[in-house]
Amino acid sequence: MKLRAAILVCALACPGFASAQTPARRATSPAALLTYPGFFQGQPVVVRGTLSTRDQAVLLAPSISRSIPLIFTGTSPADGEVELRATFWDVGRLQRDDPRINSLGLQRLLTNPEGDWPKPGDVVALIVSEAVPLKAPETPPSLREITLSPDLYVGQRVTISGQFRGRNLYGDVPQAPNVSQWDFVLHSGDSALWVTGERPRGKGFNLDVGARIDTKFWLQVTGTVRQGRGLVWIEAAPPLVLAKPEVEHFAVESIAPEVGPSPEVIFSDPENGEVDVALKKVVRLQFSRDMDPASFKDHVHWRYASGATGPLLPQSELSLHYEGVNRSLEIKIDNAELIRSRSVTIDLTDEVLATDGAKLKPTSLTFTFTGQ
Repeated sequence: MKLRAAILVCALACPGFASAQTPARRATSPAALLTYPGFFQGQPVVVRGTLSTRDQAVLLAPSISRSIPLIFTGTSPADGEVELRATFWDVGRLQRDDPRINSLGLQRLLTNPEGDWPKPGDVVALIVSEAVPLKAPETPPSLREITLSPDLYVGQRVTISGQFRGRNLYGDVPQAPNVSQWDFVLHSGDSALWVTGERPRGKGFNLDVGARIDTKFWLQVTGTVRQGRGLVWIEAAPPLVLAKPEVEHFAVESIAPEVGPSPEVIFSDPENGEVDVALKKVVRLQFSRDMDPASFKDHVHWRYASGATGPLLPQSELSLHYEGVNRSLEIKIDNAELIRSRSVTIDLTDEVLATDGAKLKPTSLTFTFTGQ
């Protein structure tokens, strides 16, 4: 990982500005990294834990049963409590011939590189660019402090402030605790956590967890810190009150991403060239790498297979859904009359991207649908 620059900014969280100026790194915990490796794959993070270098440098934490291997690009501090600036990698989500295996030093984690490739989540690592001994925790704890060191605060009653982010409308955290339909995220700087137990409303406000327009508000919440399944949340107690936006100073890094090989379509159902495909068949494509779900929009086209330059069919009749767990894209043609007894070609352009920005090898697949 190459660090281009680090600049000090003053970020005022307000509509539009917050999402554009949020630091590249995500504050998180070791438990979250191990529970949601796909969410954090290739992402720069800030994480705390106990450094041990007895046999191999690893990060430990009270709430996890396994350690996270560390690969240092700089000097390692002495064993003890540390805060790391690092990038998280799940080796099983990379292809065997991915050049980043060697460039990042991940090959040293493989006991048998020529044998079976690890499954996603089996072999993970943090590539550490900076490590510093951990200072005494903040008193009272901030949202960021709880995000980074949840084990210290579980069961404690705290009061925090953060920007309302609805039902994870900006993808700040990997998953919801699913306590109620009103669960929402609070965000501050590089940190975010869930709030449960209370609807986001109070004197002078009634916020919608599904409306981005309401993310201009900041809330102060009092409640009890909970932790489970790699998530941290505040079990809130009334009342919730509006808070003033916080001005935060933090280092924002511009990071040159480690771009891997071009992703490919490695499996399709139905297969390319298949005939007698049912009209209501959902086409499923699987990719060799983790994909950026947003990049599919406007870059998956379909046309009658009458020629490579045939006119495109209406995008409004094409429904797309990407499932990150198995790297698959579901394509549904909503109007069966358009494909009855017809051969259809689906084109994916090179504007479809992997999560690190690598472009897809352009792909075309043709299927012939039945008349029934």
